[in-house]
Order: sequence, then structure tokens, then C-alpha cells
Amino acid sequence: MRNGVVLLLVLSALAAIAACTANGPLTPASSPAAKRPTPTPVSSPSPSPSPTPSPSASPTAEPSPVVVPAWAALHASCVGPPTAEEAVLQLQGAATPVLADVANAKAPRTLCGISGGNFQPELVTQTMISWYATQGRVDSPGTSVIAVLDLFTGTSTVAATWSGGGFMDGLHAWSPDRGFLAYVASDQSSVTLHLLSGGGDRVVATLGAVPGRGVNPNEDDSYLGFSPDGAYFALVQTFTGSGDQLQVRRTIDGTLAFSLSRATMATWGSSGSKLYYRMPGSSVVQVWDSSAGVSQAFGQPAMWIRPRADAGDDYLTFTVRDSVGTPHVWLYGHSGRSGGQLPNVRSSALWLNSTTFLYLEEAPCSPNCGIGPAWQPDGKTFTFDIGVQAEAASKISQVYGAWPRPGQT
Repeated sequence: MRNGVVLLLVLSALAAIAACTANGPLTPASSPAAKRPTPTPVSSPSPSPSPTPSPSASPTAEPSPVVVPAWAALHASCVGPPTAEEAVLQLQGAATPVLADVANAKAPRTLCGISGGNFQPELVTQTMISWYATQGRVDSPGTSVIAVLDLFTGTSTVAATWSGGGFMDGLHAWSPDRGFLAYVASDQSSVTLHLLSGGGDRVVATLGAVPGRGVNPNEDDSYLGFSPDGAYFALVQTFTGSGDQLQVRRTIDGTLAFSLSRATMATWGSSGSKLYYRMPGSSVVQVWDSSAGVSQAFGQPAMWIRPRADAGDDYLTFTVRDSVGTPHVWLYGHSGRSGGQLPNVRSSALWLNSTTFLYLEEAPCSPNCGIGPAWQPDGKTFTFDIGVQAEAASKISQVYGAWPRPGQT
């Protein structure tokens, strides 16, 4: 189901730019997917023993880097140099995303325009984006790729390619040091989790195909990410027909460190290797710590939705909906010593920099709510600064990714 292109090729293709970037040696690193198809549609913690890591496979020799096909390509045009705090985002009313300086998140300053296909580029470093594109569909596999682009030099290459197009196909994440890529390949027969490095492309887990069913946006989720210390990566998803929904694996060799048959709504913390999650239907948030095992994360019940960690100050943001579906964003910081429920009807917080996040205003949607809750986004967005505890109206409509990420500060 795959034809991985080893990361060594990507490093070779970008070697000339690596030495002169603001990040030092540049290996491509983190990204979500292009628009993935929607599905038409056990559980006690069991830490695994820690085997001695096995050496990586020998690098696979390839004749040359793989050129990004025209149907999958993105391009950039930049008007300023990289800055210390950046985000790939979409502005209100704009047709394409931009790379912006977000040191002042209330007034983002465009550095680069990004054009090409209708993909969702993720910011990997100050200069690099990656994205997923596919010619496949749920019912008809086709070529899928994860591609990378240096926005400031125009150098682009394919990091991985396989035959896919199913639900969750192309979900991927890069380690903080940009040396490892984890990605999901999906078709009608199975879902596979890959670990790609200079040592090769390995399938580290095989799960059942995604069956056709409805989606509950308050309970269903798919999350793939590396711990800030780079030692582990986690896949947490509720869609596959079989296989553990939560899997924490060691970055060095892909072996299993911890798993649960059921789990959802996960995120790594701001530092170290602490994975926060809850069970479907549960309001108890738990945390797996590589050094301390599993415990309850905090005492207050919270049926949290899509939590996210900041990159600098040990904060988590998440959405909680009440019994009638009204959403509120919460902050949880410094092991519970700060934070709480924020005022106003807001949801879906995403960090722009270490102190500011973007979130969405919601309003009643009846009778046009579809499969979602009774309150849904009304198109208005706001930034919230945790330093001054205040929000401001924003011209940003969507955030695809920010730099630095946890583990890159």
C-alpha cells in the first residue's frame, strides 16, 4: 500500500539551503493534510515493557529526489525575511493562505503568499511548509504524496508517496528536530502508520479500514504528533474498524510504549513527554507520562474537545460544551495553578504564538445545524492574549500551523 521515499532524499535535496537558514540544518518537519475525505459513513492503561531499541534500517539508495507533481504543487512569493514568531494562516475573505509574522497576533504581517492547489500547508520551520495531496478517493485508491517547500528559495520535493485516498490518509507530523516523519496511509483495505527517517520508511502499525458511519464532532477525532522532547509519537483516533485507538510509540524505532483500546481528544503537553487524553463519552482527562505512567490530569470534570498546548508557557486550551451545546474555551496552565473558563461563546482555540491564540465565535444554528451541535461558528474570530487576559476581534479566519511548536523553543 505504500512506496515511501526515504527522508534522506529530502535532506539531500535541501542541503544547499540548510546551512544558511535561521534554523540551522534544515530537515522538513510538521504538517496536517490536504482536505481529507469524510467517512460516509477495552480500555485499561497497559504500559509496555521497554525493549532495547533496535538499530534503524540501512538507508535506501535512490537515484534522485522526487519532483512534486504539478497537481500536488504549491508555490510561494515572499516580501520579507523569516521572523521569530510565524504562522501559516488564512485571512478573512482571502482565497489562499499566507505565511505571517504573528509576534503581534492582533495585527499579523504577511511575509509570503502561498498559491497552488486547495491544500492545507503546515508550518514546519521559519522557512519550510509541508502538505498532503492525493488523486485517490475513499472508493478508488490513487497516488498520495506529502510534499515540502522552502518558501524563501522555492526548493520543493516529495517526502513520501503511496497509493491511498481513504479517510485519515495523509495525516502526518514531524519530530521537533525535523529528523522523523510519522504519517498515515489509508485505503479500502487498511490504515497503516508509518515512521520515515534517513534509515527508511517502516510500517509500525496496521489497523482496520475505516467503516462507513456518521461522525460526532464532540467525540470523534484524529490526532498524530510527536512529544516536545522528540522521544515519542502518538496516534489517537476513533475511526478505524480495529486496532488500539491510542498508540504511543518510541521515535527511535517505532516500538510500542503505551496503548489503549479506546481514547479520544488527545494532545501532547508543552514540554517533555506527557500525553493528555480522555475516553469517548467521559469527562475525566487523563495523562500518560513517560516517567510516571498514567494518572488523572486534573480534578475538575471536563469533556474537552480538541485540546492544544502552547509552545512556551505550559498552557492547554480546549473547548467544553454544556448540555445544550453552548461552547466555552478553557485555559489550564501550570498544573492547574492558573486558567479557567473564559467568557463569551467561543470554540476551537489554536495557538498563534506562546501567549496568544485564535478562537471562533459561535451562534445558534437551528434549524440548519446538520450533524453538528446546536451552536456553530458564525464566521467571526477573535484573538485572546493570556498575558493581559483580553480578547480582540481578528481578521484571521483559520490557522494551519505556527512556529515555533512545542519542543522548538
